[in-house]
Amino acid sequence: MGDRKRRVSPRLADKKLPVTLPDIALNHGRVLWVLQELGYRGKTSPSTFYEYIKSLRKFGIPFRPGEIGLARRGRANYSYFHIMELALALTLRVYHAVPDSVLAQIIRYRRPLYRHFRRAYTERCNGLGTQIKIHADTSSSFALSGVFLDLQINFSGGGLVSFGPPKILSPADALQAFAARDLAARAFLPINLSQLAERVIGLALIAPSPRPSEPP
Repeated sequence: MGDRKRRVSPRLADKKLPVTLPDIALNHGRVLWVLQELGYRGKTSPSTFYEYIKSLRKFGIPFRPGEIGLARRGRANYSYFHIMELALALTLRVYHAVPDSVLAQIIRYRRPLYRHFRRAYTERCNGLGTQIKIHADTSSSFALSGVFLDLQINFSGGGLVSFGPPKILSPADALQAFAARDLAARAFLPINLSQLAERVIGLALIAPSPRPSEPP
């Protein structure tokens, strides 16, 4: 999928987001476009990126075995939750790939992760994600909002020691986790899941139809 004249301003994608979670149903080509706009392709070639997404699908990300095969030709079959699962896996890439042990845990915790994906969008500005203000000193402050995801990943000696159960955090809890986390033991700090959800929805709502030469 070429990048020529197809890049979308982040501001355009984030404008006028629905208050409630909309129904998203995209075909494969549009999902690839969304993932590229999110920056996951990086500097790799389109064909290399497509092959990696295909390898994730063979492993079981983001569909259960047989799930994608139920779709008729031309029928959109990627929901918001499917795209979020793909985006989460791509966020966890190290050296352009995600260890199979991590992918297996994403699949294992799929049901609670789906619940977290929903709350990340619906409570991005209220409830768990209500904005807090942090005062660094008397002259400076900043705001933090959104639902954060802590996968509780632990690595040791380059191998996965533990994963999960995934939990969601308020901005205050996420800030505390950032401050207190032992970085040597946990490489992955909490992810601003609401921010990712907003970008996914914003782009999914404007995703163009793929060109005839692009993957369906």
